[in-house]
Amino acid sequence: MADDMKQVQSDHREYHPDSGQHSLPGGLPDGDLEKKVDASPRLRESDEDGVVTMKTWAVVVVLAASYGISFWPVPFFSTIQGGMATSFGSEAAQGTWLTSVYSMCGTIAFLTCGPNSDLFGRRTFILLGNITSVVGSIVGATSPSIGQSIAAHALLGFGGGNCQMAAFALPELLPNKWRHFAVVIADAGIYFDVIVAPVVARISFLNGSSWRWGYWGMTFAQGLSLVVLAVFYFPPKHPRGIPWHEALKHLDYVGIVTSTAAVAMVLSGIVYALLLPPSSPIVIGLLVAGFACLLFFGVWETLAPLKNPLAPTRLFTAHKGRALTAPFIVGFVVTMFYYATNITWPTMVGVYFTSAATPPHIIYLLATVQGFGIFTGAMLLSFLGTHIGHWRWQMGVPITLMTFFGGLLAYITPERESLAIAFAFLTAAAYGYAQYLSIAYIQFGADQTELGVAGGLAGVARYAGGAVAVTTFATILGTTQSAYAVSHVIPAAEAAGASTAVAENVLAALPLGAAALEKVQGLTTAIAEAAGAAFVESYVQGVKTVALASIGFGGLAIVACLFLEDIGPKMTPKIEIFLENDVQAEKNKFH
Repeated sequence: MADDMKQVQSDHREYHPDSGQHSLPGGLPDGDLEKKVDASPRLRESDEDGVVTMKTWAVVVVLAASYGISFWPVPFFSTIQGGMATSFGSEAAQGTWLTSVYSMCGTIAFLTCGPNSDLFGRRTFILLGNITSVVGSIVGATSPSIGQSIAAHALLGFGGGNCQMAAFALPELLPNKWRHFAVVIADAGIYFDVIVAPVVARISFLNGSSWRWGYWGMTFAQGLSLVVLAVFYFPPKHPRGIPWHEALKHLDYVGIVTSTAAVAMVLSGIVYALLLPPSSPIVIGLLVAGFACLLFFGVWETLAPLKNPLAPTRLFTAHKGRALTAPFIVGFVVTMFYYATNITWPTMVGVYFTSAATPPHIIYLLATVQGFGIFTGAMLLSFLGTHIGHWRWQMGVPITLMTFFGGLLAYITPERESLAIAFAFLTAAAYGYAQYLSIAYIQFGADQTELGVAGGLAGVARYAGGAVAVTTFATILGTTQSAYAVSHVIPAAEAAGASTAVAENVLAALPLGAAALEKVQGLTTAIAEAAGAAFVESYVQGVKTVALASIGFGGLAIVACLFLEDIGPKMTPKIEIFLENDVQAEKNKFH
């Protein structure tokens, strides 16, 4: 124990070279400890774990706001990205890049900047994220083309990934026993985003170029959070206790380059797989080169003599993989499952339950079902998690429920709207519970000095898992739906009296809407009804296949839960980090 105390004291002397005295873990000279405790009633011995000050709470609120604002482009512009592309004179499919490039650059930010925030401090990267997001929002607001909009979302994604480091920068300012609740607080703005943004986006797009205010509003809000954080947010500059010049000397430059290249090429290849034939040289080239870079990155991180690796393999093998690997798999797969329902539910709303005659407010209400479900799950975790305990069960049960109700969406037909709403809400609620708890699990998979590594991996699980899921489930839906439509719509139209030529024209017109269908020569009411019913059924079959496929991913997450550790012993009253500009700054081990 004496040796440990000496080591801690020496750590302090590295950053207080003029003290001339040995320091205790609180950074106080041995002889002055009693006087200091008496002089500050908020720092009595009984408060050795620390108390959350008002200044800390204010910073926590702004960090959460910064996180939520930076995520705004995802639910807002993904809702209207096809329409934006056509308004610029491009194909609607090009709008896919807006959300995809955001996810791509967000993944890169988490993978490269997250671990390095352990070396250079959270403040550096979070302020960088806010600045980049402000610039990206201005570029997007003034965009005259889809190309500039894609560039804007690349900036927004990289900036957003850095802003969203609040997912672990915020919890470290609060007691460990609140970790699950702190993760929910960090995501608080996202609840507003996922509930409000899709509705606002639809309304604004119907009013000319009003959708540009989706960018301008972000410019103002993100700019405000930037100013507040720049003035008040001062966490330790050296979270790992390594001077910046030393950190720069031993930075994992090769890992940064290869991981960035791998993420960019793999996720670009995944997007192109949706836009081009899978056998396209562009798709194959990007995926092969990307996975080759990913393989090299893995070998490099494993074998190279690195002092500060981006992804230390010892973390993945710790406790036979139960500390970090199993939670990472859970977080990755849970995100994939969410994106499956994020494809099936909007498809049901657009094809099964609404039409051109549906009142807009009904469409808007249906669009909020998932958002309210996620919010409900997060609130249940926040207020019941500590009382329930048994954290492994708290992870396994919601994932099981998420898988069960998500799979039941395969049972839904256009006549079962009420059941669909119930299942979509329940699976989203279970997802909200499991997702935030999985992030807490991943963060506890590493020591505090490597929280940036663990937190970065949690972000990678959310972004990369989402990118893989979108491609996987969109491909399943598209393949199944188109195959069924070709084999059933034409026969249905012909059975209603259409010629082969008319039936083929009807099939081509159906995806384009009622206006295009009315232009088909030789169309009768009977043909339209028969072909339309077969076309809707093609989506029923596609959604059913996606829902059933998602069960397999949910099953994988359930199995991974069996290998989780109990995080109960880590849920202590201890606060890991204190603001350097607050009254408890001397409690930081490193400054």
